Amino acid sequence: MEKNNSDAILKIKEVSKAFPGVKALDRVSLEVFQGTIHGIVGENGAGKSTLMKILSGVYEKDSGEIIFDGNKIEKITPIQSMNMGLSIIYQELNLINTMSVGENIFLGRFAETGGRIGVHSKARRLLDSIGCKIDTQKQVSELSVSDKQMIEIAKALSFDSKLIIMDEPSSSLTAEEMQQLIKIIHDLKNKGIAIIYISHKLDEIFNFCDVVTVMRDGHMIDTRNVNAISRNEMISMMVGRTIENEYPPRPDCVGETILEIKNINTKKLKNVHLTLKKGEILGLVGLVGAGRTELVRALFGADKVNKKSIYIDGKPARINNPIDAIKQGLAMVPEDRKLQGLLLQFAVDKNISLASLGKLTSYGFINQKEEGNISERQIKSLNIKTPSSKTKIQMLSGGNQQKAILGRWLEIKPKILILDEPTKGIDVGAKYEIYLLMKKIVEDGGSIILISSELPEVLHMSNRVVTICDGRTNGEFDPSQASADEIMAKAFEFA
Repeated sequence: MEKNNSDAILKIKEVSKAFPGVKALDRVSLEVFQGTIHGIVGENGAGKSTLMKILSGVYEKDSGEIIFDGNKIEKITPIQSMNMGLSIIYQELNLINTMSVGENIFLGRFAETGGRIGVHSKARRLLDSIGCKIDTQKQVSELSVSDKQMIEIAKALSFDSKLIIMDEPSSSLTAEEMQQLIKIIHDLKNKGIAIIYISHKLDEIFNFCDVVTVMRDGHMIDTRNVNAISRNEMISMMVGRTIENEYPPRPDCVGETILEIKNINTKKLKNVHLTLKKGEILGLVGLVGAGRTELVRALFGADKVNKKSIYIDGKPARINNPIDAIKQGLAMVPEDRKLQGLLLQFAVDKNISLASLGKLTSYGFINQKEEGNISERQIKSLNIKTPSSKTKIQMLSGGNQQKAILGRWLEIKPKILILDEPTKGIDVGAKYEIYLLMKKIVEDGGSIILISSELPEVLHMSNRVVTICDGRTNGEFDPSQASADEIMAKAFEFA
């Protein structure tokens, strides 16, 4: 590595990277300065992850120059990158659940830390430095998502990091946990550590980043101080077109009651009542752990229920498992698309056709021609960006994966579509496409139950909002009249 004087901790000059059939990065240039929170935004497929993986040693660049802390980087491994002081915290946290907190922080470095005792004493000092009181002997599997994130930050600091990359760090955090993360990020900034903060949540970029870089289709579009760019300008740069509003007009086609739930009881839920009307988008608002997901999973027959009464179109409906739910006209897009919604090793067409296998199968064989017709129909209808229907779905961006799951259910034309965090980890352009799709579904006579941790999304897209707190439904609001503060106050109102 050559030594190079620089006032920036990181300099990226004309970096390019291509994969078969795809130019992932095209002459990208960027500078990141010490003690700066540098936001990076862009649609899925813009090149953000590819650039970060080059920096962390996962990928090798095809051309260009990278200078970190005055050193010119050519070929490095992930461990060399961390030893240089450049760490990355991935959206899907990289911890070993069966090991302790201390062991995770110093994984692979037990000898240099003085064995087990040294591991835990050094881990304790690191955690104390970020105000984290987690017991270093505790097994990681017992921790919350936010606690795991603190462990990742401590692990990054254990390498004396000068630059920490955070990829969608807030995607699974509550509002309170997010405030703690913001405090830690600012503490790191005050110590002179640079932060690259990747997020689809533009509020976060505007609230605490100093600088933002916008990427699109493998190009670096612009870098500006956050206070020198408007929200609409940022969105326009990201998607390459103007979106006048982030949300389409609220649909207005609510009819008669189509679904009524009475007395759902589980370990989490307590005598929950709920109604849904034809042509309605019903928003469910509550804190993480309040019972939102448990409610829709119980309705869909995915979880064990102690007691429940369900009526569809005024008639009792027997739903003991997801197959029963599908037969009754229900469909569900789960919160975690990778774990619960997709077969990642399978092709796009196989993932789209999953809910239609009953009509595609004869004597144990799948009609591949009709399966292809289904997948091509949904790929075209939903504008799913994929090289072909035979591409493995894990190769698609988050937004296109989500549209594939939606296509799976739209093919069977459900009466009621349950959407649990449908835009989680999805860029602003893909979000707008999903909002338009939701609007079309209800205008065509369908009904939607929407769960989202993004309150503006619920307020703009729902016809009615129900709050859930501690396993109980405790409030109902007209989102066109009620304020966000009123709704959240109810969501915090424990019995």
